[in-house]
Amino acid sequence: MKRILIALLALTTPALAQTPQPADWTTLTFTANLNKGADVAWEKIGGNDWCAIAKYLEVKGCTIDSGKGEVGSLRTIDTGTAKLVENVVARTAHSYTYAQPFTPIFYHGTMAVEAVDRTHSKLVYTLIWNQAAVGDAAAQAAAREGRTKRFQAAVDKMAAAANAP
Repeated sequence: MKRILIALLALTTPALAQTPQPADWTTLTFTANLNKGADVAWEKIGGNDWCAIAKYLEVKGCTIDSGKGEVGSLRTIDTGTAKLVENVVARTAHSYTYAQPFTPIFYHGTMAVEAVDRTHSKLVYTLIWNQAAVGDAAAQAAAREGRTKRFQAAVDKMAAAANAP
């Protein structure tokens, strides 16, 4: 009797599956060479400060909602036109990856400092999102162009901070 009930439940219980969504993934990567080792560069750009990115992106503000930048931490970025909740989904000694769980574009970013040798490193900032939800081709191009301008400027500022004496 138990086997019949379990089989019946398995047939009548809805499967827990993701709803398929149209996807058109786009990725942007920004880099800068740094004249400091990875440990020093990471500290100089504020890699261990979960809200340091705000000064490089020149947003209105950043609030740490929970945690200190470890996996599971939450911050809210106030762009002046929107408040974006970001969650740390991965972390290493010189990188973090965040997701914006409440956006329709499944947006993620990774900021990392990669060691080149003892006295040099490379800053790598990667963004990925589903641009299908952005709109037509013109809207998608505008989104890529806006992020390219904004994040390249931020990477340039981080590189200047890391390379400063």
